[in-house]
Amino acid sequence: MENIFVIANKEKPKAVEFSKKISIWLKKQKIKTDGKIALILGGDGMMIKSARELAPKNIPLFGINLGKLGFLAGTDLKNVFTSIKKIIKGRYKIDERSMLKIEILRNKKIINNFIALNDAVIKNGRVARVINLNLNINNKQVTEITADGLIIATPTGSTAYSLAANGPIVHPKTQNIIITPIAPHTLSQRPVIIPDDFIIDVRVNSNHTDVILSIDGQIDMTLSVGDIVKIQKHKTPIKLITVGKNDYFEVLRKKLNWGNR
Repeated sequence: MENIFVIANKEKPKAVEFSKKISIWLKKQKIKTDGKIALILGGDGMMIKSARELAPKNIPLFGINLGKLGFLAGTDLKNVFTSIKKIIKGRYKIDERSMLKIEILRNKKIINNFIALNDAVIKNGRVARVINLNLNINNKQVTEITADGLIIATPTGSTAYSLAANGPIVHPKTQNIIITPIAPHTLSQRPVIIPDDFIIDVRVNSNHTDVILSIDGQIDMTLSVGDIVKIQKHKTPIKLITVGKNDYFEVLRKKLNWGNR
């Protein structure tokens, strides 16, 4: 069916092979859908990449996990056809996740822009030295940060790099943005949660040439002194398809071993 797309991680032979099986199976079905749906075979990285590409097109994603974690996946290979049958019958829910809009300004001109599902990270690169950043929120100066970097994350991204940097776990249905310093050089600079209608500006004050902007850990761009990274909520959320019960805390327990001793 032309309204159901099958997208596989080409670096995983198993994903490519199974995508062919799903495509053949779909062609044999008499399927009618109200809109386009994308079936994503791979791990969380493939889901994140697909989210950046498909969110502006308003295409819902259903993840089929072949990775280690599968935090964003809706099912695994064992239950894939049962899940797809439920989707075909309309027995599914849409879980909307907010995304970030990122613009890079140099000499007051936008030189690049991105969207992110998890986070935008400004960090030191190959050289292990601290960087200096100026943090502004809604055009008001908040603080000057001296650290290994700064993570600006969505609630979905709160369980990614931000969590590793001692940031909080934030439920994906909340309307927030998380700001987490990476190894700050003062104990007073701690993670902060702000409303997602706030606009964040981070100015690069460091004059060395090893400051990197990383988008979802998948796209990197070198920043220069004086560059401003402007971050705000993207106007279009990503839509994730879920079948059956969708208990976020159960996912935390299973995927992250949350609460285990």
